[in-house]
Amino acid sequence: MSKYLLATLILVLVSSAIEAREAGHYVPGIANIRDFAVPTAAGFYYAQYNAFYSPDTYRDRNGNSFDPPNIDTEIDVIAISPLFMWTTDKEIWGGRYGFYVLPSISQASVGSSISAANRDLDYDDDNTGLADTFVQPLWLGWSGESHELSLGLGFYVPTGEYEADADDNIGLGFWTAQVQASGYYFFEESQATALMGALTYEVHDEKEDTDITPGDHATLEFGFSQYLSNRLEIGVHLFRQWQTESDSGSDAIAGSVKPEVDGYGLQVAYWTTPQLNLSFKYMVESDAEARLEGEWAILNLTYVPTPLF
Repeated sequence: MSKYLLATLILVLVSSAIEAREAGHYVPGIANIRDFAVPTAAGFYYAQYNAFYSPDTYRDRNGNSFDPPNIDTEIDVIAISPLFMWTTDKEIWGGRYGFYVLPSISQASVGSSISAANRDLDYDDDNTGLADTFVQPLWLGWSGESHELSLGLGFYVPTGEYEADADDNIGLGFWTAQVQASGYYFFEESQATALMGALTYEVHDEKEDTDITPGDHATLEFGFSQYLSNRLEIGVHLFRQWQTESDSGSDAIAGSVKPEVDGYGLQVAYWTTPQLNLSFKYMVESDAEARLEGEWAILNLTYVPTPLF
């Protein structure tokens, strides 16, 4: 699944001080471990991703913690992302066809006090509203006896509030095209034990009212999921995300720094009814370079049209 949350955070920082570059839209680790496959049953699916992010460390280009002088910043981001998904009985290239729309509402809370060069700047702002929207019109899935493969092509629409000189943007101000390929290996016929891998690649358009084109971003994710019963699932989720090329354009920050970050976490999910799933995930970021590093708390709800048991 696709998210945009990190960008709001980076935009409100002192970019030159922490060497932060433009962020991409996709945020790994938010979706449930088994959410990367096209559902096998046709119908309407609904999910709601509720994420809270709290960064506590700045990392420079070498991965060292960096505390800018005279800057005291607290940043919290809350995002609610409802997912409207349809899978069909149609096949394209032999694969099940589905599509979905993912709007989001985000609140970025930033409090900072900056003193520099004979002047004091106090900044304290809350901004809540519609963020950028992800649309995936093509999502294909292929099933085998012990595996599932999926391919998704989609794009982010810059529907979120954005102004080039604002400190409290919710949207990023540019379009992004995204391709995501994923696969699962099941260790037994019941599919109670699954190993997941996914690759997501983003290509960005020029940022509105600037001469900046963010560099492409790539994300690798891995997961292990185990059902302990027909209701209770536990899992481990890992990811690595990096910018593959530098930002371009006359307004881009000079230099070849490309942000990157790793993450890992645990997930617990429970089917409260045969059609309604609740999951909780706790993710920790590590080994960041040229960006923030923090922790995620994620509570997700999923509704499926066909009872699973």
